[in-house]
Amino acid sequence: MTFTTTTTLRRSLLALALAACAGLAQAATYHIELATTGYGTDGWIDLQFNPAPIDPLLATANLTSFVGFGDSSTATTAGNVSGSLASGYTMSTDQGPSDLFYAVSYTGGVISFNVTINGDAGASQSGSLFSVSLYDAGVNNALGSSAADGSLLHLDWSPAATAGGQGSLVASGYDSASVHVSAVPEPATWLMLGAGLALVGLARRRQQA
Repeated sequence: MTFTTTTTLRRSLLALALAACAGLAQAATYHIELATTGYGTDGWIDLQFNPAPIDPLLATANLTSFVGFGDSSTATTAGNVSGSLASGYTMSTDQGPSDLFYAVSYTGGVISFNVTINGDAGASQSGSLFSVSLYDAGVNNALGSSAADGSLLHLDWSPAATAGGQGSLVASGYDSASVHVSAVPEPATWLMLGAGLALVGLARRRQQA
């Protein structure tokens, strides 16, 4: 393999890696982990999804991959909330604020789930707000939070300005010692990374030939 060919291949792989990283940065899906050691045995999680106060656009939050959530019979909802632990829950802002209040177990040390937020595109850049709170068994005290609203985490959704554009989802207001937030790559990103690894392997085999 010539120097020019090798250099071109390396540049192509670098471009591929940068594109994959951009996909990670723009991902609208987050994996949320809440450390619960010291919170006792049982409690409650409160998931709220609130539309923008001015010129709200339709947005939905899809929740999946639950860990530490209890019996679905304990679920209390408000607004437009549908689904189950098995199929996932969907929260929508089309009827105003929505809320999912659910029994959880703190004995495993971690409560976790994935949340994907999508929304209509439009000129309004006023986004929706998804918040997470934990409470004790008696629902008397918010746990692990010093925020005025008792939340452990805010996810701020900003819609795309035009159809087909990429909205943004930003995590804020959380203590990284007790709340872990990580972007979940979209399937296209995994495919791109896989293609890059395949090209690296092919280049090495040609160099050894």
